[in-house]
Amino acid sequence: MATAASAARVTLFEDIFEVTALNPEGKKFDRVNRLSATGTTFECDLLLDINCEIYSLLEGEKMTLVLASTLNLDGSPDDHTSYNPSQMARNEPTLADNY
Repeated sequence: MATAASAARVTLFEDIFEVTALNPEGKKFDRVNRLSATGTTFECDLLLDINCEIYSLLEGEKMTLVLASTLNLDGSPDDHTSYNPSQMARNEPTLADNY
């Protein structure tokens, strides 16, 4: 498991958001929900489109949102193409291990 200190080095923003509305302007796409949410720590508003077949959230549920410069805990850059845990060449912990 990654340490909190090493995770903090690469984390740019983190907050827990509570979903306040699903598709507030009506459903536009079959597999996409638009979430309206409010941050519990910073009280900021979030409008986020997600694939609801992969990650389903309901009104009133909470989720953690983390923006990071890299998944590598040492701060080294990623390849910036994708994250595929089955293709990880190294067996080192990453920020993704915390979630």
